[in-house]
Amino acid sequence: MEINDQHKAILRGMGLSEKDFTLFDGKFVTYEYDDEKGVRIYDPYYSTSYNEYIGVEGWSAWSSEKDTFMSDILRGARKKAVEAETAGKKLPPEELRDAMAKKFAGKKP
Repeated sequence: MEINDQHKAILRGMGLSEKDFTLFDGKFVTYEYDDEKGVRIYDPYYSTSYNEYIGVEGWSAWSSEKDTFMSDILRGARKKAVEAETAGKKLPPEELRDAMAKKFAGKKP
């Protein structure tokens, strides 16, 4: 599918890359343009690197809407996941050994 250069610039602003443009086949990954609303992506299978919400019908929000719903939700979640992962690694080996011994005391393998 051929993508207009002006539209590519708008799509890049939505987070798409040159690699994503090769995925536009006009069927499973496509876009539409409106003079007032900008562009929106049809990508129901999340084939591209577009990381915002895509509705159940397969369409993203219009570029003019500057939708950041998913990014806003995930912004804090990534940080908390990293903190939780590193917190588990801070347990000294002796405490881990004692906790495991207490939990499995008297149980045979």
